[in-house]
Amino acid sequence: MEEPELIITRPADHPGVVVATMNRPPVNATTTEFFQTLLDFFNAMGKDPMARCVILTGQGRLFCAGADVKKLNDRTTESAFFRSEVSRACFDSIRRCAKPVISAVNGGALGAGVVLASACDIMVMAENAYFALPEVDVGVMGGTRHSARVLSDKWVRYMALTGRRLGAQTLLSMGGANEVVPAEKLMDAAFDIADCIARKGPMVVRLMKESINLTEDFPVTEGYRVEQLYTTLASAMDESKEASAAFMEKREPSWVAELKEQSS
Repeated sequence: MEEPELIITRPADHPGVVVATMNRPPVNATTTEFFQTLLDFFNAMGKDPMARCVILTGQGRLFCAGADVKKLNDRTTESAFFRSEVSRACFDSIRRCAKPVISAVNGGALGAGVVLASACDIMVMAENAYFALPEVDVGVMGGTRHSARVLSDKWVRYMALTGRRLGAQTLLSMGGANEVVPAEKLMDAAFDIADCIARKGPMVVRLMKESINLTEDFPVTEGYRVEQLYTTLASAMDESKEASAAFMEKREPSWVAELKEQSS
């Protein structure tokens, strides 16, 4: 039986964590249909009560090679427009997913692969991983706006105008990645962060991510005001009261035990 293009696993020893592995040999190149698959998955994750955190990674030597360049010359204006619509919705579904998303970048991320990784909340990279925006070499463009969320303007321009790679350690030094580890320890590092998030109050985490997304481009004063309003909303919830009580009583909050029980 042929494996799906997106392999979904829920490791029993990591309750609440869902792993989505891109599986499109040989380099996980994207198509309109694959973008739709990712879009549907992340929309579903936002509504899944058992999911507390998602890890997105790739199968094989590359995280994602971006668009299949062999098909670029076959595009029509209509097909390109439709693809751009679906891909844009896909990236937005990751950024706005109600559950935090961690990208575990196992190898090269090119073009749309850079966008997929950048749209995630947290990024862990293998030592051999890298970013590249090679669109200029094949006569198209893209990926710069999302890249600007994790890299400075000058480095985005450097990648976009030269097509050259930025290695994982360089990305780490510029704040583009949260952690760089040996390839064999990549998923361990991603699970360590995902498990930590999964143990937090699910509604507070959801509101935290929504607040960060909403205020990302706000001026400081206005953004902080919105954050204060979200704090007021969160503090009125039973979950917030349980979190405070558990902290004071030095015990796990109720939802951690419930999560473990549901996953067993």
